[in-house]
Amino acid sequence: MIKAPDFLPLGSIISLEGNPKKMMVVGRALVIQNEGREEYCDYGLCLYPEGMLGDVSIYSNHENIETVHARGFADAEDVAVRNAITAALAELEVPKSRPEPLEAW
Repeated sequence: MIKAPDFLPLGSIISLEGNPKKMMVVGRALVIQNEGREEYCDYGLCLYPEGMLGDVSIYSNHENIETVHARGFADAEDVAVRNAITAALAELEVPKSRPEPLEAW
């Protein structure tokens, strides 16, 4: 069981702890492969303003966000999706990832 954070809307622009580089939220509630193990991450991110560079994604968790520079668009559909994610996470049996801190770029 994973306790869902108050997810940011897609398109939100953030900075992670210890790294002033801005990033954009492009995915939420992701199960990823890390060294052959499944792990859960709150967010998939890309660089801002660069966007996706090939198939490179940055994964992090809500507690690692230092600054929210701008919130993405949220409407009733987004609220419904966030509620569905929260319900699904309550059933998830995958360990939460502990991403390494990013070095300042």
